[in-house]
Amino acid sequence: MSGIPAPYNSLKNPLPRSRETINRGVAVYGQSCTSCHGATGEGNGDAGRSLSPPPGNLAWLSHMPMAQWDPFMYWTIAEGGGQFGSAMPAFKDALPKDDIWAVIAYIQTQLPQKTK
Repeated sequence: MSGIPAPYNSLKNPLPRSRETINRGVAVYGQSCTSCHGATGEGNGDAGRSLSPPPGNLAWLSHMPMAQWDPFMYWTIAEGGGQFGSAMPAFKDALPKDDIWAVIAYIQTQLPQKTK
């Protein structure tokens, strides 16, 4: 957990891996993430094309070991990308905690998606 601040480094997703959680994550992703990260999670959304550095490839990140995934993703979504020099906004004041956890569950279980 090197580099992840203490308030985040031991977090685990408290939500069940249920259809309800994933559906909630789908809605949050669609509203808050797709414009930059794209429908497939590859960082190729319309709004993200002009960003430097480009948005992270969530499809690739979804293969991170679970023990590292939850703390890293929650920290990154909550605090934004400032610590990485990216334009990702902080969502800790914009999204309820359970919405952040739901989108993390969705990314873990449903990405990468194939384009249609």
